[in-house]
Amino acid sequence: MSHRVRVCLLLASVLLAACTPALQVQPAAPFAPAAAALDAEQAQRYWWQLRIRLAWPDDAVPDFAAHLLIAEQLYLPAIVGNQAALPLWRFHRRAGRGDAGNQFSLIFYADKATAARIDEEVKSAPLTQWLLDNKLIDKVRFAQRSPEELGRLELTSDPQWPIEIQRSWPYFAMGASQTWLMLVQELSSEQQLEGDVDYPALLQHYQGVDSRLNAQWRQYGQHAYLHHLSAIFGYQPLEIRSTTLKTF
Repeated sequence: MSHRVRVCLLLASVLLAACTPALQVQPAAPFAPAAAALDAEQAQRYWWQLRIRLAWPDDAVPDFAAHLLIAEQLYLPAIVGNQAALPLWRFHRRAGRGDAGNQFSLIFYADKATAARIDEEVKSAPLTQWLLDNKLIDKVRFAQRSPEELGRLELTSDPQWPIEIQRSWPYFAMGASQTWLMLVQELSSEQQLEGDVDYPALLQHYQGVDSRLNAQWRQYGQHAYLHHLSAIFGYQPLEIRSTTLKTF
């Protein structure tokens, strides 16, 4: 990170400390992942996407630690409270200049009533309004993701994949998202937030969680995840295509 970016982030933290009031934070809801439903594809279920776009100052790197804050404090309660009607879901993270910006999304497969309830729960949460009021997030969007009326399993997978992969991939993505969310909560609970917390302290907490999570990924990801995924597929050869790496 350049000296200029570090100075900008430091100034931003000082300004936030001066202008954002404290927020009452409660311990996060306990997360016990439910199994994905093998009969998820039923009538009246569709794909939905709830997108939160974070403020991203010019000349600054995107703050992915804020995604962890949103995951545990906003998306987690909605997931826990609606798991019985939520057969498939996953997270999507991205950052790109332009209209997209720094986004963290919850993509899920559910009926219209469940989707409307999740949308309302996240948008009406005191933290959501607090983040909007203090211009720490600049938009919350919700829409049906399915490009057609019948929400088939494959509709949010890459259409270039074989149809068998398109239809089974949402189960893989849900399991990976559950694993990531459990890691976030396990690491976050080591220094549980509770009571009046201002945004700099809240963000600092999740920056610490993000740093420890990334360190675990670097040290154990190859064996804990990639090796065992390869084992599930019988250690078969895999094509690795060379692409231009993106910064984020």
